Amino acid sequence: MKDSISASLQPFPIGLWVPPPAHEVSVERYKEIRDAGFTFVIGFREIEHGEEAVIKALDCAQANGLKYLVSDPRVKNLDVTELSAMEPLVSLFSSHPAYLGHLFFDEPGADQFDRLATLARSYESHAPDGLAYVNLLPDYASAQQLGTETYADHVERFLLTFKPKVLSYDYYPLRMNGSIKATYFANLWTISEACRLHQVPFWLFIQALSYNGTHREPNEAEIRWQVNMSLAFGAKGIQYFTYWTPEPANGETFEKALIGKDGSKTLTYWNVQNVNREVASVGPILQSLQSEGLLVSGEALAGVEHTLQSFGPVTALEGDPAIAGCFSSGNQPHALFVVNRDYTQPADSVIVFNDNRRLTIRLEPGEGKLIPLT
Repeated sequence: MKDSISASLQPFPIGLWVPPPAHEVSVERYKEIRDAGFTFVIGFREIEHGEEAVIKALDCAQANGLKYLVSDPRVKNLDVTELSAMEPLVSLFSSHPAYLGHLFFDEPGADQFDRLATLARSYESHAPDGLAYVNLLPDYASAQQLGTETYADHVERFLLTFKPKVLSYDYYPLRMNGSIKATYFANLWTISEACRLHQVPFWLFIQALSYNGTHREPNEAEIRWQVNMSLAFGAKGIQYFTYWTPEPANGETFEKALIGKDGSKTLTYWNVQNVNREVASVGPILQSLQSEGLLVSGEALAGVEHTLQSFGPVTALEGDPAIAGCFSSGNQPHALFVVNRDYTQPADSVIVFNDNRRLTIRLEPGEGKLIPLT
C-alpha cells in the first residue's frame, strides 16, 4: 500500500480540526500545536480574512515543522464547467513548503461524489503531490444524508468514484450517559475492510470535547482508547475534533476543547499530548505494516463480521476483553497491537503461541502495546 501522503507527515499523521482563529495565528500558537504532538493542521475559516491570512498560517506551520491543509470554499464550490479556475486558485498556496493539500468537502452525500472526483482529477493535474481531502460521514448519518441504501455502499461508491489518496471519516462515540455508540466498531470495521480491499490508507477523527449536550468530554483514558482502537483496526493517521473550542454554529454547541475560547490550554490539551507521544512511538512502526485483521477476546464486537482465529505463531487471544490488530510485513506475520477494550479498568491479556507458550500483558485502561512476532 503506497501512502506518500502519510509518509510526508512524520513521524505519524496527527491532525486537528479548528485551528487557532485568524486573529490568534502566530508562530507561538503553532508551536503549541507542535508541542501537543500534531503533525498537520486542517485549515478552517482563515480564508475569510483574505489569502494573506492563509499564507500567514502556512508560514507559522512551516516555522514549526507542520503541514497545512488549505480550506478555500472557492475550490470546494467549483462546478465541473469551471475547471479552468482550479489552477489559479490552487497555485496561490501549493508552492508553499508547508502545503499539504486542499479540503474539498466535509461529509458529502453520494450525490456529490462524481463532481468531487472531477474536481480532484483537475486538482491533481496541477498539484500532483497534494492531497484532495474529503472527510466522510459516519454510519449513524441518515439515508438521506448518505444518499445510498447502506453505509457500506456509501463507502464503496466513494472509493470507486473519488479514488482518494487517503480516506478520512468521523465518528464520535462517547455519549453523555457514559455509553459508547452502538455502531462504533461496525463503522471501524466497514472502513478498514473497504480500505484494505482497495489498498487505500484511512484516517479518522477522535472525539476530544463535549458537544450538543449529547456527547461527553473524554478523559485521558477515553482519548487513548479511541486512538488505540483506531490503530488496532489499521488506521494510518488520526485527527482530533476539535483543537480550538468552536463558536456555536448550525444549531450545534461546543464545550471546551484542547484550547478554550480564551486561548488557554485545557486539561484535554495535556491529555492529548500524552497520548500523541505514545502514538509518535508506535505509529511509525504500524504505518509501515499491513493490517490483516483482528484477534478478539471476550464478547464478539458488534458489527464486526469476521475476526481471525489465529495469526502466524499466535493461536489465540485470551484473558480479559481485548483486541489485537494483526500486522504483516512482506506477507509475513510481523506484530500484534493489543488494546484493552475497557477504558475504566486494567486488563490482563494473554497471547497463546503455537508452541504452548503464553504471554500475559498488563494493559492499563485503553492502553495498547505492540508485540513483535519476529
